[in-house]
Amino acid sequence: MIDGNPNDFLNSIYSGQDTIFVFQGIKYWAQGYNNSHGGWHYEIAQYQPPSDKFLWTINACSIDECFNAFLEASIFDGKKFWDAEKEIQWVDS
Repeated sequence: MIDGNPNDFLNSIYSGQDTIFVFQGIKYWAQGYNNSHGGWHYEIAQYQPPSDKFLWTINACSIDECFNAFLEASIFDGKKFWDAEKEIQWVDS
């Protein structure tokens, strides 16, 4: 991970904190929160350049399900987090 520790980054992701990072020159904003159905919602939106595109989004029953889904998702140009983490820059670490 560029400019941060990947485990600290994952702690931020797990807790749903607003987390800003850059991947392949695009800035993303990740956040998680309780949804209206009593479960957890997580999303990663393209932040800059401005767009209404989402890199990834999920609604699940628990924060653990969202976090595990994040780790298993091939959202980084077809790679999972641990395969792409050396290309990810944590902007707000």
